[in-house]
Formats: sequence, C-alpha cells, structure tokens
Amino acid sequence: MLYKGYNQQAVAIVDAFSTGHFLGPAFRSRGVPVIHIRNRNAACESQIATFHSHDYNAYFDFTGDVIEIADKLSSWGVRHVVAGIESGSDVADLLSNAINSPTANTPGFDKARRDKRVMHQLLYKAGVSIPWQQHLDINGDVIWETEGTEPNSVVVKPAASAGTDNVRICHTPIETEIAIKKCLEQTNVYGQKNIGVVVQEYLEGEEYMVNTVSVNGIHVVIEVWRSVKKLINSNPVYDYQILEDPTNPKIKKIIDYVAEVLTVLGVKWGPGHTEVIVTSRGPLLLETATRMPGGVDPSLGLFTIGRSLIDEVVEVYLAPHIVVERGQIRPLRKAAMGISLISPCSGVLTRPLDLRPIMELPSFHGVRIPVQVGDYISQTIDLFTKPGGLYLCHEDQNQLNRDYEAVREWENIEFSNAVRGV
Repeated sequence: MLYKGYNQQAVAIVDAFSTGHFLGPAFRSRGVPVIHIRNRNAACESQIATFHSHDYNAYFDFTGDVIEIADKLSSWGVRHVVAGIESGSDVADLLSNAINSPTANTPGFDKARRDKRVMHQLLYKAGVSIPWQQHLDINGDVIWETEGTEPNSVVVKPAASAGTDNVRICHTPIETEIAIKKCLEQTNVYGQKNIGVVVQEYLEGEEYMVNTVSVNGIHVVIEVWRSVKKLINSNPVYDYQILEDPTNPKIKKIIDYVAEVLTVLGVKWGPGHTEVIVTSRGPLLLETATRMPGGVDPSLGLFTIGRSLIDEVVEVYLAPHIVVERGQIRPLRKAAMGISLISPCSGVLTRPLDLRPIMELPSFHGVRIPVQVGDYISQTIDLFTKPGGLYLCHEDQNQLNRDYEAVREWENIEFSNAVRGV
C-alpha cells in the first residue's frame, strides 16, 4: 500500500529506460504514485531490459495523440511529467503543457530542445555564441547556416539522436559528403528516420558534460564532467570523464554559459544534460537535452558531492525550495573518474570476465558490464559498442590516474583472451 501523506499527486515518466529506470522507485519510495508512458514512435528495444514494471501503477502507450494521453494522466491526478531518456523528452514537454502542469517547460520550444538544428538557430538569433554550422533537410539540401567560412574539419551528425550515434569527423569535402549521405540513409538510435543533418565546425578544446536541475528557471549545477575521447577508425569514442570542481573559475564560466543556453531554450523545470567544448572563443554548445545523462551510478554522488543526481531530480518536483536553498553548485568532496571500456576485438564472449583485478584497485567504486557469456561483442567504435563502464573514486587524483592505466592494461588482456572471433 502506498503511503498517504504530503503528496498524493502522481508523476508520469516517459520512457523510463537506462538511467531513467531509477526515477520510478525514487518517486515511489516517497509515497508518490508513478505512471509510465512509452513513446511508441521510438524504438527502445535495446534498453527494455532496464525497465521494471512493478515500479508503476499504470502504463500507457503514446503514439502521437497528446490529448488522449493527457486525459488519461488527468484521470490519475498526474501533476508532473518527466523524461526518462532522450526519446521521452519532447513527449514529456508536450504532455506537461497539455495537463497544465505547474512544472512544465516553456511551451512551443519542445522542438528546440530536441532537434539540434532548431536548438542552435534559436540560440544564434538570441546572440548566444555557437559553433559554425550548416543545417540540411531530409533531402540533404542546405536550409540554414551561420555566417563565416566553412572550416576544413567538420562534424556530421543527425539532427535528433543521442550518444555518438552516426557522428563522424570529416577532414575533406568528400568525407563530409559521404557522411551526410550515410546519415540520411539510416535511422537514429531510436529507430526513427533521420530527419536532417547538422554539419558543425570541429572544435579544438576540452569537452565538458554539465548535469543540471532547474527550478522555475533557476538552474542548479549538480555535476560537471570533463570528457576525454579518442579516435577509433575516425569515430570519436569516449575514453574517460573526470569530475570537476565547480568552484574553479574556468568551470564557473562554463556554468554561466550553460545557464544562458537553458534559459534561451525555455528550460524551467527538471533535469538537463548539456555538452560544450571550451575553445579559445570560450564555451560553445554541442547540444543539450532535458533529461539525465546515461550511465549514472546513484551511489557515486553520495561520495563525491554528498548528494545523488536522482534525488535532486525527484526533489525538483516534490520539494523544489530545498534544491534552491542548497545553492547553484554542489561542492566536490572526492575526486572521481568514469571509464568507458573499449573492446579491442570482435567476437563471442566465451567465459565470464575476471573482474577481480579492477575490483581490487584502491579507487574502485563500481562497474557495469551488461554482456554475458555467449553474447557477441563488437570492437568498440562508438558509445553503443562499448561493453561496459566503471567508476573510480578517491581523495587522490593521482591514484585515479594510476588505476586508470591499470584498467586499460586489464581490458586489453582480458577481452583479447575472453572474446573469440566467429
């Protein structure tokens, strides 16, 4: 039986998969009924295993009729609608406004928060600094571009997707043409036909991921991660991330820039995940999304900042004043590193991976490897072919660096021995 108390109004979560699957039990543990909505216009089969039906009181399928689902949510007394993953972000926006939720983002901006083309055009018109870019429609025709000359190196990516799906770095016009053609021929990670392409200036500089929560237009920074990628077959592959100190003046400039971006895009409530490159011209946006990042370990935040990102998101809707009272940033207590595992080979996993060498590292915090014996493992070339990841946490950054090297050595030996070609 659910607790009856301070908040009996339900919450709906759209596509509660991957990191989003933590939200259901988090709301439920606070006595709040939770409804699940699946966006049937997006294919999420690869993430279905992370969904736990017992966390929800009711389930609805969204196929495009906003009014139909809004009426069902109203009958359940739903007060808030939250996106679980990227495929749920625009649907959550539409439904929030349809039920007149007090925590809805600014209406009319749902496309700008999902389609990178609309996103950057809106920011450009508002005077926010963005990279040089060119936007193409579904036929590959240019429909918009910023001022200036096209740079020698560009990044080609879908207008709406997630992760490193179909992201290509190109150094010649021929490479760019091939990447555009390939992108338009394929569907995105959610099985949706790519509706267009963004050709964006390849930015030299450090990449950062900023995880935020917003309370009535006040943007609170929970974590700032510096991302390091490496190129594998011309594909940018995540190598590792370092949790940064938000009091660092350099990080403060990033935080201010992200707040400006979120404000222009009409983000007023809920989680945000923003990626920027810090260049000689200052921070420049890659993209932002009204959702949590993938690969969250809720327990890591308890050690590094004394708070879990999941809890902060939940409290935005249930106790927003508390989130604001904690301040705009969360001071760093311990250093942390997230490592993306990179398989050097392709084949079938013939035996369980021996995790003991990495679990015995001084800074080991947690590991997630979803592959099992008999599964086919691809050589890692993007975010979606990585076989897992782990987090390190320690008072000493030097210890993290040493343990990172140990992980890479273990990884190369262990995958080469455990994976056999077919």
